[in-house]
Amino acid sequence: MLVLHGSGGSAANLLTPAFAGELFGPGQLLDAAKYYIIIPDSLGHGKSSKPSDGMKTSFPHYNYEDMVDAQYRLITEGSASSICGS
Repeated sequence: MLVLHGSGGSAANLLTPAFAGELFGPGQLLDAAKYYIIIPDSLGHGKSSKPSDGMKTSFPHYNYEDMVDAQYRLITEGSASSICGS
């Protein structure tokens, strides 16, 4: 199960007792004992780096299409390292 936090904030917001306890707890809709749950930070949000961080500039620009592509690649290619090229 891929759970995304939206266009702001971080995945940590989804792990609070008020949210996670109601959604991922035993017997809940997305019971973590029954489902494999992936909650990544979106590109450029939370603890995720921005593509421009290493260059100390605003280039390269990225948009929602890039964020969706990164989430898709995370699921289909199987690891964050395959997305980052390491």
